[in-house]
Amino acid sequence: MPEPGPDDLVFSVENMDLSTAPAEDFYRYTSGGWLDRVERPSKFAGFGVFTIMTDRLTKQVAAMAAEAGQMAAEAPKGSPTQLVGDFYNAFMNVEAIDAAGIEPIRGLLDDVENVATFEELTVIMAQQAAIAGPGIFAMFGPSQDPADGTRHAMFAVGPSFGLDRHFQEALRGAEDSAALIAYRTFINDLLLAAGYAQEEASRVADLSLGIERRIYSSFLTPAEAKDPANKYNRLPYDEVKALAPELDLDAYLSTIGFDKPDWFYMYEPRVLPMLSEVWRTTPIEDLKDYAAYRIIENFAPFLASGLHEPALSLNEALLGARYDPPRQERVYQLLLKNLGHPASQLFVERYYSDETKAEILDMIERIKAVFHTRIENSDWLSEPTRVAALEKVDKFYYKAGYPDTWIDYSSVDIGADPVANMIALGRFDMQRQLDKLTRPPEHDEFSGESTLPIAMNAAYTPTINGFEVTAAITQPPAYSSDMDAPLKFCRMGAVIGHEMTHGFDFTGRNYDANGNLRDWWTPEDTEAFIAEAKKLIDQANAYEVLPGVFINGQLGVGENMADVGGITFAYEALMQYLEDHPEQNTEIDGLTPAQRCFAAWSQLWTMKATDTYLRTITLNDGHAPDFYRSVAALQHVDAWYDAFGIEEGDPMWLAPGKRSRAW
Repeated sequence: MPEPGPDDLVFSVENMDLSTAPAEDFYRYTSGGWLDRVERPSKFAGFGVFTIMTDRLTKQVAAMAAEAGQMAAEAPKGSPTQLVGDFYNAFMNVEAIDAAGIEPIRGLLDDVENVATFEELTVIMAQQAAIAGPGIFAMFGPSQDPADGTRHAMFAVGPSFGLDRHFQEALRGAEDSAALIAYRTFINDLLLAAGYAQEEASRVADLSLGIERRIYSSFLTPAEAKDPANKYNRLPYDEVKALAPELDLDAYLSTIGFDKPDWFYMYEPRVLPMLSEVWRTTPIEDLKDYAAYRIIENFAPFLASGLHEPALSLNEALLGARYDPPRQERVYQLLLKNLGHPASQLFVERYYSDETKAEILDMIERIKAVFHTRIENSDWLSEPTRVAALEKVDKFYYKAGYPDTWIDYSSVDIGADPVANMIALGRFDMQRQLDKLTRPPEHDEFSGESTLPIAMNAAYTPTINGFEVTAAITQPPAYSSDMDAPLKFCRMGAVIGHEMTHGFDFTGRNYDANGNLRDWWTPEDTEAFIAEAKKLIDQANAYEVLPGVFINGQLGVGENMADVGGITFAYEALMQYLEDHPEQNTEIDGLTPAQRCFAAWSQLWTMKATDTYLRTITLNDGHAPDFYRSVAALQHVDAWYDAFGIEEGDPMWLAPGKRSRAW
């Protein structure tokens, strides 16, 4: 693949519009050249740096998997090459997959058909949870206790849905909304492709949509879910059972192999009463039909190719673009979800350098030192809160690139049947979970879908008070070793600072230095923090993404606070780095290091998108549209005003009293 260039949002003056004054329209100043020159490819609903990087990553992983496929027969059994290669070969054998139709899941569907009681339906739920099937009706399972990281706890959570989590707020919408019409069409067309008669497919589509809308109506809203206090209330076991007596909780736990707990955390506290109502008022045959739909939907990517088309149409309706990569490239998402560590091992060996890892770790240390100093010098924290905050920064766990120890998948039998491979991987994951319950909680490095080395992401986890920066995200144009310092610090460095700030944002501040859910704030400091956060909420609420479509400031306050912290820390770390390396403190392309820093941040968030995409993410996602992020965070950084001579009365000016000073 060719090296990325300015069209791929590698930072370049060519992407700027120097005829626009930065004080008038900073986004246009930094990105106008790119906006005028580059068209959004029609297959992408949103097009920016991370779309470009993910597209490149997808091709890298596809090439890597294809190579593993050629070598799999000769590779040692259980090695990453054998596992990834045979997984790839099975998925690419379209002739065999199409010949099998939906027969690979026939046994699962027969099990559902044979259900006669609520107890048997509960067992189906548990069996699916144990084999990477769909989370039907409700889920129960263990995780680290948020209040005491030395022990496990059990959680009562809601189900998954046939509609992807990024779009689920549509389930609260009007019944005649375009999104729900598209989703109903998807269910109908998927079932037709699976062999249902038209009348039956239509009937099951209607009842499935009705069941999901009823259950989802009981979910916490996205804004409510940002507050840990809404998710971590405990109820005794018998009280949890009483919330949905139709569901046989004893049978669910014993089917999987979980011990009966004394209590549960009610992660979705309103779901079980609603589930009880749904089960009491819905014929069991309809509940079985819904469960069958969810099993078909879950395994559809591994079934006959005709089942792929309905998902393309649904995504096009929800996002405004039809993304249909070649089958070889579709394997990236499947490896990410199902065989992450073996695939990541191959990726790291092929694409990630020790030099990059060392540079990222050095930058983390520099940014962490800046954060520490800012807390020390903060004029709004009382001493008790300051001491606790400093301890939290000092105890940050962080990793770059890939784990020190890979999860061993060598016992998994990956063969020629894609559905059997999925089930084997699901059982492996569940057995690992059961085994982990025999000892105190331990963090598997880079193991979540969003933190695998092949994930385009960096992520902070409150319960470990730490973050991981993946190998995939530390590639061009977000990062490369040959970048000048302003670009390194104010692109990837700002992402690192963003993740650190999540430990102290609206959600993260509720966890202490050990990752335990605990209030370590004085009431006065809490009040002062909320006042600073409100500035970000008010700023976002006033931003009109499309006519009549405004950002939900409460939903996105954590991400927006992290952006402010990220670019603030990155800039200060850059200035300290340049003091240590004065030979690099020079103008480049007529821009000072400070100007180059802030322009690099702004170009990082340059994007084009369909209106449909913008409406969808504004409704569902705590991350604001990228073009908002390109400037909004900078308006809280005093040095940005100095770097570009932005003064009171200029369109880009945000009054000092409205600038958030939290971190």
